[in-house]
Amino acid sequence: MRSLTTIEGKSDAEAFVAYLLTLGISTHVEPASIPSDVPSGSPQRADTWEVWIKSEDRLSQAKEELVAFQANPKNPKYLSALRQANQILKDRREEARLRQRNIQTPRLDSNRSSMLSGRLPPLTLTLIILCCVFGLLANFSNPSRDNRLGESIVKQLKFVDMDLYAKDKDPAASLKKGEFWRVLTPAFLHGSPIHLLMNMFALASLGRLVEKLVGLRRYAMLLVLIALGSHLPQGLLGEDLFGIKGISGTPNFVGISGVIMGLFGYIAIKTKIHPELGFSLSPSSYLMVGFLLVVGFAGEAFGGRSDLHMANVAHLGGLVTGAILGFLIEAGRG
Repeated sequence: MRSLTTIEGKSDAEAFVAYLLTLGISTHVEPASIPSDVPSGSPQRADTWEVWIKSEDRLSQAKEELVAFQANPKNPKYLSALRQANQILKDRREEARLRQRNIQTPRLDSNRSSMLSGRLPPLTLTLIILCCVFGLLANFSNPSRDNRLGESIVKQLKFVDMDLYAKDKDPAASLKKGEFWRVLTPAFLHGSPIHLLMNMFALASLGRLVEKLVGLRRYAMLLVLIALGSHLPQGLLGEDLFGIKGISGTPNFVGISGVIMGLFGYIAIKTKIHPELGFSLSPSSYLMVGFLLVVGFAGEAFGGRSDLHMANVAHLGGLVTGAILGFLIEAGRG
């Protein structure tokens, strides 16, 4: 949610936000913060309103409409918008009442409901489809020898061509050949049906939330940056870093869980910096993320190693990257 402007006069503020509502732009209006040097009895202090835009991807359109409004605030279209907006709100209340009457399932808590409600936005839906398609075609990263398509998918999408890696143990061998897509594409591969199912559920929850909050373009940028911060350390770092067993990277990893951890980190910071969003991640979600990290690293430290490692460094790298991006982006906006 971003602040758009302040408007003097309750009637003008109501007319403008009503017009925005008719365009499908949701707003939040509250009394504006007035500098302390304005006298307490001043009309400016009593009748100035701040307009916030709830969906950041509609901010640019709202700014354009603001310019038109400021040029002619008495345009009849703004006054007529009040009637239209009242009807829209009335219809929404009626729809909500009917849904509540017809739904017999237990009520979800507000945090979970916010994360899981509504249709999947386009980029999140595309990622889920790609992960499912590649997972099935590649037989969950373990194609049979007669499955040439599956073998090609695994060969081209992993962080490194494993045939090259087997020769010289260089995790950057494919990147040095200019195959930079490999920094991103391990996210589309998964190691088992349960691995895919768990990641898709988490992606549908967090991806839907982030994409709706920041818009498609910013969401795409976040995904790329988080993938870099997750996959590069996982793929390039060696085993037992600093002599600590279990703190290990490997280029032989698959899954979008590192990116999901990054989305979690971003949302955690965003909701702390902007409590006016009106929701936060549940304590149980923080416990689950902490549990995944502890069990993952402990399993590597005290258990045996397999050919396909759990991407613990990717999880940690994604979480830290997402949190840093959340702080840099959201703190800068104030």
